Amino acid sequence: MGVRYQLLKAAGRQNGGNGHSILQYDATPEDEQACPNSKINSGLIVVVLLFLGFIMYLPFFPFSSNRPIVLVWPANQSRNAIVLSRPKENTTILAPSSICNQNHVSSTSNATSNSDLVLLVVVCSAMSNFQERKTIRESWASDQASLPQTKVIFLLGTIGNLTNDLQTNVTRESDLHDDILQEDFIDSYANLTVKSLMLLKWFSKSCEKVPYVLKTDDDVFINLKNLHALVTKNKKTNLLMGTLICGAAPIRDPYNKWFSPKYMYGKKRYPNYLSGTAYLMSRSITSTLYEAALDTPVFHMEDIFITGILAQTVGIKPEDNVGFSYVKRRATPCLYVQIISSHHLSMGEMRDMHKKVKEKTGKCSPIKKKFLRTYGPGRCVWTPPK
Repeated sequence: MGVRYQLLKAAGRQNGGNGHSILQYDATPEDEQACPNSKINSGLIVVVLLFLGFIMYLPFFPFSSNRPIVLVWPANQSRNAIVLSRPKENTTILAPSSICNQNHVSSTSNATSNSDLVLLVVVCSAMSNFQERKTIRESWASDQASLPQTKVIFLLGTIGNLTNDLQTNVTRESDLHDDILQEDFIDSYANLTVKSLMLLKWFSKSCEKVPYVLKTDDDVFINLKNLHALVTKNKKTNLLMGTLICGAAPIRDPYNKWFSPKYMYGKKRYPNYLSGTAYLMSRSITSTLYEAALDTPVFHMEDIFITGILAQTVGIKPEDNVGFSYVKRRATPCLYVQIISSHHLSMGEMRDMHKKVKEKTGKCSPIKKKFLRTYGPGRCVWTPPK
């Protein structure tokens, strides 16, 4: 095999007089060539194992994702609410002629005057969501016909100019239904806070005699009759009510929909706030919140900014009500008969549920509050303003 073994007797003079058997190995030139190849093979195995380990660990790397990074406001963008909402300018492009218009004289006996209106529901909607608005008009918003003190309108922004086909269609929709409020700002997900600021600005300046306003979205089912009953029975001042969320921590993952960079919010916890899917405000606090916004750096998540940061700044405590929900409730008609809001309903589901609720009204046994909603607000600690 080209290898020689020799068994030698060590001389006493070399090993302290003791004889030892020594196994001596002499490598031939062929063996010397084989050793480097063995080392290369071992190295390749190590590299392969490291690579496989890296691939297996890759999903656990922080922020690893195949999704795009969420678009948030860059650090150098203005967060000045005065710049963004222009409080001294008239930014209204379209507005309902018969709602919160002091100069409007009703020409029909069914029109609601400003002195009679108790509740205004403002549905935030994208310009292109014509079908969503149509669905709401023909489902839960149709209940306003039997609630003369309640009105539903839709809040839109723009896409940057007023000379496009989309704007033409929105203007035609406004002329037909008289329920469109359009403000001059770019309507996008990143600008939802600006949208809510425009709502506060318009309502506080134009609806001086309307006691309550509900902000909601066009994928939310609202039980108008229960909401109307709530506001007519309310005795509290400075009401801010919805689905309360407590102890929420900012998400620092840039791939997450609710990513919050430290340059926008550096604290470890958000103040208590209400889900933006639906929250109710008394008129007394809308102007207070808007005025506070003019002195507060804007935060891009509107519900946290309006009902959390601003509310805490002015000492208004948001209140939980199990009738509100930011998740989709079980599709049980008797449940929807007794709640105020439910999120994530498709247009078909919204129509179907409204039909079933009308059929079931007055035929359902009362449901205990603890069964109306399966989750709570979390551990709530109210921190008064400093």
